[in-house]
Amino acid sequence: MKVASMIDENLETPHGNRTGLSYGELAVLLLTYIVSEGDHRMCCLETWVNEHQRSLEGITGWKIGEKEATDDRCGDLLRTLGSSDSLTQIEKLLCQYLVKAYELPTDKCRSDTTSFSVYHQISEEQEELTLLKFGYSKDKRPDLRQYRQMLATLDPSGMPLLGMTLAGNGTDEKDYLPTWRKMVEILGKKDFLYLADSKASSYENRAKIQAEGGNYCFPLAMNQPRPKLLADWVNNPPSEVIKIFETEVGLEEKEIGYGFEVPLGNIWVDPENKKRYQWNERWLVVKSNALASRQIKGLKRRLIKGEEKLLSLQKRPNKDEKLLEQKVREALKKQGLNKYIAYSIDKKQSYKKVYKGHGSRSDPSSYRRVRETKLILNYARLNSEIESFNTLAGWRLYVTNTNKEQLSLTEAVSAYKEQWQPERGFHRFKQGRLSALPIYFRDENKIKGLMFLLTIALRVFTLMEFVVRRQLHQSQSSLAGLYDGNPKRSTERPTAEQMLKAFRKLTLYIHRDGEREVSCLNNIQQNILRLMNIPEAIYTTDFFASG
Repeated sequence: MKVASMIDENLETPHGNRTGLSYGELAVLLLTYIVSEGDHRMCCLETWVNEHQRSLEGITGWKIGEKEATDDRCGDLLRTLGSSDSLTQIEKLLCQYLVKAYELPTDKCRSDTTSFSVYHQISEEQEELTLLKFGYSKDKRPDLRQYRQMLATLDPSGMPLLGMTLAGNGTDEKDYLPTWRKMVEILGKKDFLYLADSKASSYENRAKIQAEGGNYCFPLAMNQPRPKLLADWVNNPPSEVIKIFETEVGLEEKEIGYGFEVPLGNIWVDPENKKRYQWNERWLVVKSNALASRQIKGLKRRLIKGEEKLLSLQKRPNKDEKLLEQKVREALKKQGLNKYIAYSIDKKQSYKKVYKGHGSRSDPSSYRRVRETKLILNYARLNSEIESFNTLAGWRLYVTNTNKEQLSLTEAVSAYKEQWQPERGFHRFKQGRLSALPIYFRDENKIKGLMFLLTIALRVFTLMEFVVRRQLHQSQSSLAGLYDGNPKRSTERPTAEQMLKAFRKLTLYIHRDGEREVSCLNNIQQNILRLMNIPEAIYTTDFFASG
């Protein structure tokens, strides 16, 4: 991947008194540690490098000193990376090289953002200078500061084209246009299809991408009046409704939904310079059968849970009307049922006899009547609203500025189904093998540097998967032996984590006379290397000797 040389050629050199590994070489050591150990803690790197010093020197040909990988040196590396103006240039050169080297398709690209929460306390002096802000938390921790990470990937490999570390309090919709422009710069073309979530579908983003010669396909944010427009179109389609099919390898066509499209013209005026943008779009009205089934089942479950809670309140309604109404509203809100269940609270008054003293109760003058008010909770499903929900379940609005020859309705649905690719990268950053959490750094430049290196590591993972899966697809074969306890189970889509795990038991033996020996490769290890187009010679002592 030429990571070391690209970093060294574009990053400022270390202090003149510093000797040993360059920033690029140290970055490769750190990346190797992160990928193999699933850990980004600087304090553990020095011990790991010392334990594997002979192997690392043999593989790289570098002279690795005892104090090369201290946390101070790694901290300097991350801080320099994060503060450098050359970071974008390094990423650009790296991606251009990888796209060419691996012959990656560049017809479709997509992007998304997520947030990373930290536990740091920030002083008032740092408030305006730091990335760590309070904002909308996708981790459901609004009480914690956070930063956001933008990730743009290539289809179908899922390889990151770029990653950007952003302030935690920003709005995502403002970041999609700059992301698209950087992708254009990296790929050197504008005719790729840009896919993103509904936050990218603002009129400004669509107008400017169209004006600058780009192609996009976005789901529309369902703010007013679009829900009513969608309902009107679904109930009275203005064009022919077609069935949408999906073909899986080795299987017959499967019907996955319905759809139709409506051509519309758009006009948007830039509020800053009053420039007028006018262009044509295709609004794609699409129903996913799987999504419709999930939404209908979900509403049924919520109705049952909501009614169970209302029934318990009905049996013990309490005597405080305001308190009862508050509990009913909370129950409906929790299950999202305000539109689907109606309720009322009635009062029933009665007069209870209260006798005086302990004497005979036959005398009418020995008691008094006390008025009692009983609260009665009534509720019922709004069947018309539920029926309307079921009718619209699974339907979504998408918008694209491409023509039918460039992107058919079926192709648009198929393209958007792959939107999980950036999400998978985020999962690896949060809970997977390349986890950035918890964040130990308080210096935002170190955080930027860490996320830059983690994005390179993510490229390693996605390229491993893409190359192996492409080879398996071309040979119409599968890979067995990756699953513990079931060695015969095979897969056509092995993950990088599974393949790395298969190499964990390799050992370099160093005998007393200085001779070296590497444990023999088993069948699964040989198969993985063959599928990755990597020679088995990298696990021989001859390769170690040659560096």
